[in-house]
Amino acid sequence: MFRAILYTQWKWARPVLLLAMLVAGYIPVDALRAAPYKSVDTYHIPSLYLGITSASVYYQLLALGVAVVVAISTWQADGQRRHVYALSLPVPRWRFVLLRFGAGAALLGTVAVAVGLFGALAAALAPLPPMLHAYPIGLAVRFWLGALVPFALIFALLSSDPRRVRLLVAAVVTVIVVDLLLASLGTTEKPLILGWVLDGLYSGRGPLAAFLSKWMLVDV
Repeated sequence: MFRAILYTQWKWARPVLLLAMLVAGYIPVDALRAAPYKSVDTYHIPSLYLGITSASVYYQLLALGVAVVVAISTWQADGQRRHVYALSLPVPRWRFVLLRFGAGAALLGTVAVAVGLFGALAAALAPLPPMLHAYPIGLAVRFWLGALVPFALIFALLSSDPRRVRLLVAAVVTVIVVDLLLASLGTTEKPLILGWVLDGLYSGRGPLAAFLSKWMLVDV
């Protein structure tokens, strides 16, 4: 059954996943193009390191985008049919949800593998200075684990009742709008609720703290 669920989710998200794999191949090439083809000159190191640092942001945006698309595509068909298909299967609801989650994690893993393979290939073709080393496997693992966090959050939200999701989203948007309005009118010095939310998400122990660090393909 897992194979069938994996195939259906692959079919729903296939265009985005293939595009993400192509982008994963372009990012390291663009980052390492500052390195000369046959020799390494120390004068190229600052520009090379700048390109690698910029690529870290692109990897994070790619992971976030793929996670959002895969999570939405996982429950889009079920949500449109009010989860009738899931309820008609001869398996418990919790097991079906785990199968869906496992299939989505596996699809994110395909993009992570592409990140590692293309990163290793680009680092092998571009000679690196002696003090810099490529870490394609570590980058691929970080990419996969980082993408799993927003995927899990959106997956858990969409797996519930769509009516409850709409009410929750409407409530969150209303609170944020009121918070920003109070800050713009001078009632508060800054958006308090939005600040608390961002601190909770991006703090050292927050679920999105991994996106504050650099995802480096090449480092010392």
